[in-house]
Amino acid sequence: MRRLQAARAVVVLGAAVAGGVGLVLPSARYLSERFPPGVGDPDLGLGLRLACALACALAFALALAALQRHRDEPLAFACLPGIAVIGISAQYLVLTLPRVADLAPAARIAPASGTWVLLGVGVVLTVTGLAAGAASRRLSE
Repeated sequence: MRRLQAARAVVVLGAAVAGGVGLVLPSARYLSERFPPGVGDPDLGLGLRLACALACALAFALALAALQRHRDEPLAFACLPGIAVIGISAQYLVLTLPRVADLAPAARIAPASGTWVLLGVGVVLTVTGLAAGAASRRLSE
């Protein structure tokens, strides 16, 4: 059972590090650079990047606490930063990119690798946190 706990913590540690890498990667790919004056950069904004960075740092800290305590309870909270990262990535994919493309039809904008990495990190954190929560609940019953 301890191997499974450690494996979940290592997965969350790896996902948190991958989230940091995803924040460094570009989140938008420009297929044409012609934007009308006044249109902002369609890349993921600094505030959203900071929110994702804080979520990844929280997941990293929760994974370290789970490894130190040899328990799943701290790791169960990793689903919260995962949901935050999924929400930011999904909001960016669904709302931001089509609106910028409407404002600048000459500039075709597509999600780049950073957005997909963040979305994947959010899913991994959420699933791992839910699995840890279910395992800790089974042990308490």
